[in-house]
Amino acid sequence: MEIYLPVADVTVNIFVIIALGIVVGFFSGLLGIGGGIILNPALIKLGIPPIVTVGTSVAQMVGATVSGFLAHLKLKNIDIKLGIVMILSGFVGGGFGVFLAKILEEAGYFRTFVLSFYAFYLAFTGITMFIDVLRKKKEEKKKSAFVRFLENLPFKYQFEFGTFSILIPIFIGLISGFLAAVMGVGGGFVVIPALIYLAGLPVHRAVGMSLFQMIFITSFLTYFHGTVNYGVDIVLALILMAGSSFGAVFGSALGQKINKNITKFIMASLVSAVSIMSFYQLFFEKGKKKEAFHTVHNTISDFAHNHPEIYSLSVIVVSLIAGTIISMLTHRLKVLIEIYIEKLQHRKQEG
Repeated sequence: MEIYLPVADVTVNIFVIIALGIVVGFFSGLLGIGGGIILNPALIKLGIPPIVTVGTSVAQMVGATVSGFLAHLKLKNIDIKLGIVMILSGFVGGGFGVFLAKILEEAGYFRTFVLSFYAFYLAFTGITMFIDVLRKKKEEKKKSAFVRFLENLPFKYQFEFGTFSILIPIFIGLISGFLAAVMGVGGGFVVIPALIYLAGLPVHRAVGMSLFQMIFITSFLTYFHGTVNYGVDIVLALILMAGSSFGAVFGSALGQKINKNITKFIMASLVSAVSIMSFYQLFFEKGKKKEAFHTVHNTISDFAHNHPEIYSLSVIVVSLIAGTIISMLTHRLKVLIEIYIEKLQHRKQEG
């Protein structure tokens, strides 16, 4: 079944988009990473303009982070002071990224920039992960030297989760905000590892802080992308949000049963595959005519261009409401799946 995306001005098969969302959500739940690294190159491959791909990817993350954020808030995995520093610096990095995206889009180089970033950044990340999996922990001397460097950084501050230089969360916020703005990736791929290795936070607190920061950063960037680049498609965002939320339920359920080294290997393979696909698109495929983003005239697109502030705020509100509703449904689904698995295990034990 074909569906028209009013802002992107592209007609796509709705089942393909839902399936893409489910796959992205599955790997996101399985590996604990933001789905943008898989989602965005695939959307560009489908002919959706890169500026709309990035803006919409950020918009769907607004709703996708709601359930996780509320869960970690209840578990007290949120340090408000640390979060504020990361959020404010994320606004700066994200704002710079949005304006850079606008300049590159107007010059006709945004597609090349995005694909180049994905190709080289993910290639480096994939190679690093493979080395980490194969080497398996042998660098304690280098690690201790790096820890000493972090400990000697100036401007120490006592946060609830520890005492370290305020430069660390500022750096993390700037980078994560910039990458979210230009690549449409969430904090799981940047913020979580950075908080673990640079700030020394345990995994559960790093995840909580990542969600806390990104729910504000993605809302800010949705508004910014909508008002500066007019690149947020609410229809596409809602479809992706629904698919990814349900996919994440199955991914997280499977992730709890897989060995961590296997998970790392899957992540490295996935990241490398996306990097190769981005290289291919960059060097062997010319941008389609549809990828050149232009103003179209329909009810939603006209509203987005004539009243960008109201439209962007509406997208944020709708995403938050939809994300809350979908998270309630997926939570119920997760409970039913867990009950079903327990019954199967009980039957096996009896048999």
